[in-house]
Amino acid sequence: MTNNKYSFTDMLKIFGISKLFFCKEAYLSLLIPTILFYSMFYISPAELKSITIELTKFVIASDVAMLAIVISGFAIVLSVSGSNFLFFLNRKNLNIRFFFPFYLSSVLWGWHAIFSVALFMLVSTNIKSEIFTGCLIGILFLYISFFLYALLNSISLVRTILRLGFEKVKLDEKLGNINPKLLDTFRNNDT
Repeated sequence: MTNNKYSFTDMLKIFGISKLFFCKEAYLSLLIPTILFYSMFYISPAELKSITIELTKFVIASDVAMLAIVISGFAIVLSVSGSNFLFFLNRKNLNIRFFFPFYLSSVLWGWHAIFSVALFMLVSTNIKSEIFTGCLIGILFLYISFFLYALLNSISLVRTILRLGFEKVKLDEKLGNINPKLLDTFRNNDT
């Protein structure tokens, strides 16, 4: 069996599993639902089910839309990168560091969409017990945390795109791929 360094788990090992849990995104995605968690105990079970059904209907569409946006954004980044830059990233083993966040975000949105459908189906049942309500509150905590983590992770892709842009400019300047007239214009403005 051959080792595929582009499988999700292998890329995650290279990227660093700890980066997923010890980051601002993870902390915020736990803090906000914790505040909401306590208020859920003061909502009647029928109202909680109603809110959850409406929430999942909205979030299912959001999940799919965000998945499409992340994939489109990744395709655009790849298409404007150029072969020299992609070769440079691969040669320096930076490709996984820069591209794995897109893969991770796609996986998060895909799993959250599945979670949304499952939660919608679960809440649509006629189960009426205190245990179910308690479990539903716990599931909602995880659901909101997961949604916020995926959302904050997608927002952090902007930072990744900026880093990619800066690295591409450095490489283009080093390779002489920048128009000399453009460089002269900036040099004249600096003096």
